[in-house]
Amino acid sequence: MIRTVNINHSKKSLSLEKGRRCISSSNAPALSDDELVAMSVRELNQHLRGLTKEDVVRLKQRRRTLKNRGYAASCRIKRVTQKEELERQKIELQMEVDKLARENASMRLELDALRAKYEALQCFARTVTRGPLSPGKVATTSVITIVKSANHNNTNSSAPFSAPS
Repeated sequence: MIRTVNINHSKKSLSLEKGRRCISSSNAPALSDDELVAMSVRELNQHLRGLTKEDVVRLKQRRRTLKNRGYAASCRIKRVTQKEELERQKIELQMEVDKLARENASMRLELDALRAKYEALQCFARTVTRGPLSPGKVATTSVITIVKSANHNNTNSSAPFSAPS
């Protein structure tokens, strides 16, 4: 459906097509919305010569509306892209936090084990410094086995202060 509206005292006319507007004149081709947005201000002004003031204002407003629509669309795309990137970063950071929490828990367990070994060694050192031990006590308290944690190849070694059983 094409409808042509003649504008007062002008060689140019405005054509309205379904879903798109065009400017046509006897000496210039019709302009689509895309062309209206893409043309420079100088080119637009050349196409607007001879139109009435109201039509010039209307076409310039149409151009501004179309440009704003384009800016809004590009902002939406940028916002969606940024949101996707931030969500990806959030997932990566959450994975890193989980990994660090596991490492922290493992180190706490290792620290607790080392504290227990330290206390056992201190207890043993106290019993050694108190004087000669009876043979019964030596057999039960003088042998300490130090086991390295799972993070250190799970090798067992005897304590440096071991007495024959």
